[in-house]
Amino acid sequence: MKVLIYGHKIFANDMLWGFLQTGCDARVLNTATVEQFDKTLESMNPDLLITLGPPLELNHSVMQFIGNRNASAMKYVHWDTDGISSQFYKSASGEGIEMDVIHLSRPDLVLTMCPDMLDCLKSQNIASDRMNYAYSPMSHHPISGADAYHHLFSIIGQSYLRFAQQNPEHYRYRSIKILLQPLIENNYKIAFFGDDDYRTLLKTLYQLDVPKHWFKGYLPYEQTCGIYNSTYINLVTQNHEHTLTKRTFEILGSGGFLISSENDEIKRLFTPGKDLEVSSSPEQTLELVQYYRNHPEAHAEIRRNAIITAQDHTYKQRAEFILKKLSLPS
Repeated sequence: MKVLIYGHKIFANDMLWGFLQTGCDARVLNTATVEQFDKTLESMNPDLLITLGPPLELNHSVMQFIGNRNASAMKYVHWDTDGISSQFYKSASGEGIEMDVIHLSRPDLVLTMCPDMLDCLKSQNIASDRMNYAYSPMSHHPISGADAYHHLFSIIGQSYLRFAQQNPEHYRYRSIKILLQPLIENNYKIAFFGDDDYRTLLKTLYQLDVPKHWFKGYLPYEQTCGIYNSTYINLVTQNHEHTLTKRTFEILGSGGFLISSENDEIKRLFTPGKDLEVSSSPEQTLELVQYYRNHPEAHAEIRRNAIITAQDHTYKQRAEFILKKLSLPS
């Protein structure tokens, strides 16, 4: 089974690992012109094409080329990794930038990590199903000796400042209010990794003055595993009631300890107090922090459980799911 994966490297390389683990002959194409893409198809002759990752990172000329493909034995799956939030951005179709990509490329099957997006797809009779994020042990794994903690708290992520200013009531920013605001107001130092606008965001939406030296700047994806391992409490904001962020799975796979804002999906897939912790209010966040700072043995047990639980959510399982959906052998 030959599989070609096209999309941003932070998704494509982990998915590559998953298909290789199933025994497939797989390769990644991160960036391409139509000519490069056509040449790769001709030389590889894949049985399965996967496109995935942020829609703005996908070359729309290539996606249109895929949509204009002649009938062949090659199956084509697109994995929506943005979800319903993509509808907030101006798009050619008026349905969101993710739907632009789907209309252009005409997949045989669309997978999405977002139940609201799945409803949208099914309302248009587009063959579709749900598939959550995952993690790859190649990228995220426990690091020996990393319990010498460099940070009490850390958070990795972008501010999406313009989006926040236009949509201040979005679930993501309620999540920040639950997790970050009480810690900052009680003078807990948090290491922020991401764009510099996070400081402006906290000032604009929550009137929080955060010291500039708390902000560490952009962190390459390849270094996230080290931060997850060397942070005592990883903070995870969620974007929707019924979805989980990619980082949730990656922190668990790294054997990191995390506190997430509570939502339905995290309680469906994991057990709070065993695999991770969740908070539904600023007061609960402070209670959890105090408890785990005073009970390092309970903290260590959750880290051990996280590694075990995460093994049910690797990209090998996601690759197997795709092959099964299409009735394809490995």
